[in-house]
Amino acid sequence: MKKTKGIITFAAIALILTACSSDEEDYAFVKAEREKIDHIHGAGYPNNEDDLFVATHEGLMKFEDGKWLESNSNKHDYMGFQSFQNGFYSSGHPEEGSDLKNPLGLVKSTDEGASLEKLAFYGEIDFHYMAAGYESGVIYAINEQPNSQLERGFYVTEDEGETWKKMSMSGFRSESIGNIAVHPSDKKIVAIAGKDGVFLSRDQGENFTPVPETSMVTGLSINENTGLFASIQQGKIQLYEWNIEEGGVTPFPTPSLEGDNPIMYIAPNPKNEQGWSIVTYKNDIYTTNDNGENWKDISNIGENS
Repeated sequence: MKKTKGIITFAAIALILTACSSDEEDYAFVKAEREKIDHIHGAGYPNNEDDLFVATHEGLMKFEDGKWLESNSNKHDYMGFQSFQNGFYSSGHPEEGSDLKNPLGLVKSTDEGASLEKLAFYGEIDFHYMAAGYESGVIYAINEQPNSQLERGFYVTEDEGETWKKMSMSGFRSESIGNIAVHPSDKKIVAIAGKDGVFLSRDQGENFTPVPETSMVTGLSINENTGLFASIQQGKIQLYEWNIEEGGVTPFPTPSLEGDNPIMYIAPNPKNEQGWSIVTYKNDIYTTNDNGENWKDISNIGENS
């Protein structure tokens, strides 16, 4: 499975940057012309709005008023895309023909991608494994290769990349890492999921404990009091709700999915506590406004209104 994330065996000069391909005032979201949405690298609801954004290999797309729109420029390959209440954080690679350095390092946008603020490791790092607190803005990332400042390992920054702290990850016992999720407001709570289940930390990743009844988790998200994760068990794709305080895990209504199409990204809607969106391995996108009682497939461009 090519999207499965493998075994994991971060200063900054802040500049506001407008992509070279167009003026900032011309940047806009227009009717999507591509035939399908693919190569999705993240999903979320930036700027505390209820429009779903997906980060793709060829720029940003958003689902607004029942229709898919795409950015008319700044079509960067956004990796590690993480929405927060004032915008999004990301990493990745610039679009072809851009004068931006490759890779982008850690960047931030508060205007839906019209401009990027370079936070850390510009031209040096492409973070694939990254997560951010929606309200706190704390950022966690896995540095897979040593760089000018950081060794390999699990890091946290509370000042948008100016300083980084390496966490020991004591108690984390999994052969692979698939997702990182951060509590929206409590900067100390972070969870990591992978082949061997969900592991929770309440001290920013110094110590982890396994969440009972979890295994082979492919997608993970955390809200104020609960978590939602996707698992593969005996070839079946299933969502589970997880009580963070009490530890209980219960099945959550799940769209019917084939076993080779696991859920990769889970995004809670900040405007609706019962609203969720999910993205699968095969780029299917579903959304619900009633905690999964009804799921709508919004994958196909031009068929939603």
